Amino acid sequence: MSENWLDRLLGLWLRPEDPVQPVTFSAELPSCHPHVAFDATFQVLWQRNDQAALWTVRQKITEWAGQVTAKYSVTQAGNAEIEINTRKVNGVRVKLTVTRQARIAVEAILEIDRQAALERLKQQAELERIRYLRESVYSRPDVARSYWLYHHPDQPEELLTINFEKIAEKFGDVGESRFLVIAKLIGDFLGRLEDGDRRYLLGQLGQLFSSYDQPDLAERLEAS
Repeated sequence: MSENWLDRLLGLWLRPEDPVQPVTFSAELPSCHPHVAFDATFQVLWQRNDQAALWTVRQKITEWAGQVTAKYSVTQAGNAEIEINTRKVNGVRVKLTVTRQARIAVEAILEIDRQAALERLKQQAELERIRYLRESVYSRPDVARSYWLYHHPDQPEELLTINFEKIAEKFGDVGESRFLVIAKLIGDFLGRLEDGDRRYLLGQLGQLFSSYDQPDLAERLEAS
């Protein structure tokens, strides 16, 4: 509902011959927090002895003002009051007050919101740390060894008892772990061949690399 609509509504009942008299009424107006309201005292300049018309105007004014206050917390009562009173609806003024209980309720809500936001940040930081360890540490055996030794400098003998390659398979990226498994299988297979068969197979693999425009891999294979 717009201010112009309210002005037109008030104008329907204004008659120059009737004396202007202030009419005061109270209402609860919503805030941006559910179940926490402003206490509003309205003053309307009225010129008719028509209670039905006055009741309609009161309802419309309350509805319009509630649309304004619903954007504000009760801790911002002053700002909400200023916005309503500066809309310049003819003959309408409002005074907003907030009960102690409402302020306590909002402070509790805001504290809950702050704690929830802090918990989300903690969880996000924890997830980022887990992701870093999985992608940059545990999936790389050499890095994992250095990381472990850095945090356990007084236990170097324990380093030899940990199978970091196995850890990489379990904690690394799914795709990378699969490639590590395949590479290990190929390595086991080559290790079981006779020297001549192994050289022949590696030569074929080098040609395969070259056929896929990967000559650098073929050169690295030949040099190994």
